Order: sequence, then structure tokens, then C-alpha cells
Amino acid sequence: MARGSLATVLSLVTSALAVRLRSNGTWSGWKSTEYLFVFGDSYTQTGFNITGTQPSPSNPMGNPPYPGWTSSNGPNWVDFLTFTYNESLIQTYNLAYGGATVDSALVAPYKPTVLSMKNQIEDQFLPTYGAHSASTPWTSKNSLFAFWIGINDVGNSWWLKNSTLIDAIFAEYSSLLDQLYLTGARNYLFLTVPPVNLAPLTLQNGNYSIENEGLAIEDWNGRVKKMSEEFGARHNESTTFVHDTWSVFSKALKDPKAFSQTSEIKNTTSWCKAYENGTPTWYTLDESCKYPVNEWFWLNNLHPTFPINNATAASIVEYLNSATT
Repeated sequence: MARGSLATVLSLVTSALAVRLRSNGTWSGWKSTEYLFVFGDSYTQTGFNITGTQPSPSNPMGNPPYPGWTSSNGPNWVDFLTFTYNESLIQTYNLAYGGATVDSALVAPYKPTVLSMKNQIEDQFLPTYGAHSASTPWTSKNSLFAFWIGINDVGNSWWLKNSTLIDAIFAEYSSLLDQLYLTGARNYLFLTVPPVNLAPLTLQNGNYSIENEGLAIEDWNGRVKKMSEEFGARHNESTTFVHDTWSVFSKALKDPKAFSQTSEIKNTTSWCKAYENGTPTWYTLDESCKYPVNEWFWLNNLHPTFPINNATAASIVEYLNSATT
């Protein structure tokens, strides 16, 4: 089947990923979540420093001040989960780091100082929070571990078409989950890679890149689902969720009015240079850009603005609630 158009690429992945994969009593529901541990890349980072001010009931994300150092020119999905769509008092430990891949030794990030997801788990979470200290007394039932990784793994390697490399990445990913399980982590939320092949960075390279990066994203997301199923089979006390973030982004790119949070977006295919490094406010209007920054889907050639982060967070909570018995 020929696959060269944007419309065809948008149909590569179905919403079938958005299912609860396994639940064995460890999940008490989103409304009972008190501790949120998050791992990922620039789509997720808020600039949290494990040596800085720690999350507390009066300061749910610790450091830096809300919304943190995000790539969305405002709150990102983690901010929205913690402050807007929380159904309990959540303390969020966001260890995500911009540019991260699963393991820098397998797919190199854009610079060597980037903390991979492996670093985030082995060098930060395990020694700092894995022991359930008195200052962070999370339990298996009141905590959720969230992962949004793969954008850079795919983006930095899709043209290699190397299934052996992807096998190795997912072997490492699975091993990291096993390490978390040993600390008592039982509830896992995985976000699929969004259609970043429809970001301006790839659009400008033409149909070959759009199609083939899209196929790599499809393969990655299928592997996330398979990994989740296999993890649940190995650890029958775990509860695993796969959120179809791909579909949320795809729907908004096709029609921003698909979600109330993105309904004001006017441009979904390019970005304005005046906004690409951030703006003084979340709603800044530069005359050279025609629309305010929040009415552009893309802040720059790869990172989206906060409205789609808002829609993503709302969708996650709707999904978690619908999957909870």
C-alpha cells in the first residue's frame, strides 16, 4: 500500500493501544495516587533537581517554581496532571531530562551530558527515592510511575532501520522496569511516541522522511504495548497502562477543535521564529507571527506548545479513570 501522504501516515496507529493491560489489585485509582514518579525527555522535563527543594503538600513539584523549565512555553503534561487534573494531593518527582534516550550507549543523545532514562532510574531514582525514606514514604498502592520516552530514540535512529538496535533498546527498557519493580513500584503508565514525523523538523524533509519515521514510530509503539504485556506476565502483582498519546496528537493535528484545550490553535504545520525559544508570557503575540504563541501547535520545529500538553493530560486522566474498576 502506498504511504506518502500526511493523511495516510496519520492512520498508521489505531487507538487500540489505549487499553488497560493488566491489573492485580495494586492500583487503587487515579484518585488515590499520592506520589507520581516521571521519566522521559524534553516533552516531559520541568527541570527538577533531586538536590533541590523536594515535593511537599504545599509545593507538589518541589523545584523549580511552577511550571518549571519546559519545552512547551508553559505547563507541560506533568504540570497539568499535578495541578489541574489531580484528584488527590499529588507529590510529583519529575526526573525527565531534555534530549534523553532510553540508554545513551545505544542511541546517543544530542550531547553527552544528557541524562538518559537509564541514568534517571539508576543514578537518580534508585539511590534517592528507591529506599522509601521518611521524607518520601511512597507505597506500592499510592504511587504511579510514568514513562514518556522514545521520541529521541526514534528521531536519532529511524533511518538506520536496525531492528537489532531496537531489540537492544527494549531489552534495556524492560530491565530498568524490573529494577523499579524491586523497589516496590507496581503501577506503570506508558505514553506512546506521538507523530513527531509530522513536526516541522520532519515535514521539511519530505514524504520519504514523513513515511519512514512514521513507520518507525508505529513499530516503537507496538513494542511498548508488547513490553507492557510481557512485564505484566512476569510480575503478576503489577498494573500496567499504555496511553495512546499518538492518537491524541494525531487528532489535534488533523483538527484542533477535536479537543477543547486545542480548539484555538490556528497553525499545525509550521512555527514562528519569534517564538521558537520561548516568550515572555504563555499568550504572547508578536506581530511577525500573525497569531499568539498559544495558537500555534508547534513552538519550534519539534516541540509543541502547552495546549496539546493540556489535552494530553486530560486524556490520560480520562483513560486512567475509565480503566479503573
